[in-house]
Amino acid sequence: MMLTGLLQAAETTPVRRGKLLLEDDFNGSALDSKWKVAKGKWSVADGKATGVELASDKHAAVIRRDVAFRDGVIEVSFQMKPGAKMTAISLNSAKGHSCRVTVRPGELIVQKDRANAKSEDKAAVLARKAMTFEPGKWYTVTMEVRGASVMARVNNGPAIGGEHEGIAIDRTNIGLPVSGDGVVFDSVRVWEAH
Repeated sequence: MMLTGLLQAAETTPVRRGKLLLEDDFNGSALDSKWKVAKGKWSVADGKATGVELASDKHAAVIRRDVAFRDGVIEVSFQMKPGAKMTAISLNSAKGHSCRVTVRPGELIVQKDRANAKSEDKAAVLARKAMTFEPGKWYTVTMEVRGASVMARVNNGPAIGGEHEGIAIDRTNIGLPVSGDGVVFDSVRVWEAH
């Protein structure tokens, strides 16, 4: 069985951060050209980037940025607007999706993703925790991937996570999906795991 389950408390020691691979505080009047808008409406103002889902897309709003690593630490600071349904940190490989941490107004989810529509692998929820994410309040989610394990923490709180051998791959980019009426991002950082 590929899914090895939830990580025990002793295994949730934070991963040490190595070389900084990506840092964006969204200063300027537009997204850095290294971000690729896949779907949705995106704007930048006052050092913040905002993503809003468009009904006509029939898909979550999403931006992606190339950053190559295998094991790493990803930190995203964000605020959900009223009417926001979801945001996530999505890690992807050359073959497609790898894993993600999803934030919904009432929960935090850590999962292994299905690579793409043609792949035979399946998505698997590795951990889920009921949490309240209030509109207009700032949160920082830290995602850590090392080998087959992936963990997430909110505002340096306790970690949730799990293991799946399908996570132990090289990653090529990071995505920030948004569903609903908008999520505001203050900063995104990616480090190699040390």
